[in-house]
Amino acid sequence: MKDVTNNFLETIEPVYTPGRIKFDFDRFDAAIKAAVSELSDEQLDNLEYNDIKKEFRRFNSLLTKLETKRKDIAKVYKNPLTEFEANFKKSKGPLETLLKTLGNKRDEIDEYHRLLRADHVRSVFEEKCELAGLDKDTFKDKYDGYSLKKWFIDKKMELKKETIEEIDALVLAEYDRLKEYKANIAIIEEQALDYELPSEPYTRALNNDAPLVEILKQMKMDRDAAVERKQQVEAKQKAEAARLAEIEAMAKQSANEEIKAVNAETGEVIEDTKPTDETPSNPIEPYKINLSLTFYGGEKQWYQFAKLLDDNFVNYEIKGENK
Repeated sequence: MKDVTNNFLETIEPVYTPGRIKFDFDRFDAAIKAAVSELSDEQLDNLEYNDIKKEFRRFNSLLTKLETKRKDIAKVYKNPLTEFEANFKKSKGPLETLLKTLGNKRDEIDEYHRLLRADHVRSVFEEKCELAGLDKDTFKDKYDGYSLKKWFIDKKMELKKETIEEIDALVLAEYDRLKEYKANIAIIEEQALDYELPSEPYTRALNNDAPLVEILKQMKMDRDAAVERKQQVEAKQKAEAARLAEIEAMAKQSANEEIKAVNAETGEVIEDTKPTDETPSNPIEPYKINLSLTFYGGEKQWYQFAKLLDDNFVNYEIKGENK
């Protein structure tokens, strides 16, 4: 590569030779002061109109002449500067283009070296994670931070001792955290099994950084609430079963009540007794009677009575209805 050190570009610089503008400001200020003192407001009130116009033209002419001279001097100073800035802007263009090209190349090389350092950091973290039994990508968000030159030995692809120690501390802390996390998960699952609760809501709470003691307290509250709900349901079911049993007993009692019949001719109430379920050991001769029955309970009472006859194997014949 061509050596361009100490060449013309490194030594050239603009040279400014300051000029000098001569003007007696002390006498100028004194003359203005004297003029102002001679033309006070009181004195102006005593001047004629034409005199006022004359004085105005005189001082205005003086100020105009001085302003014109100032502008002429300003051009003498400003024009060279304007010309220099225009020429400099045009000439420095190629140099600025070269700087941009060099800067891009420099950044490209810097990024390449940074990626190499980041890859080295990755390998160090993965190795230590493997030894600790952690997922190899646990610290992938740390790679870029540790890829800076300050973490490496100068001009070497090797981490400083203090950097290694800091990485070891990170891995150990994560190992301890994960160990505690697994133990807490086991406690929650065991407690959930004991309380007959699903473990998922409580493990999610642990993942959301809820303290274990608060989770266990909530699990106990949920278990107590579940037990109370279960007891309420059982009590309700028990009460419902008792109510249904009572209704059934009342229905059976109503069905098994003795049905009284009335002799249509005499009006005598005839007690109808239920035959025993036992089959007599000796044959019994059939016994026939003719009855006229009136059911004051209506047709429903008749059906109940007919069922009673059927259940006791009593044959009957309907001779007529509502006679």
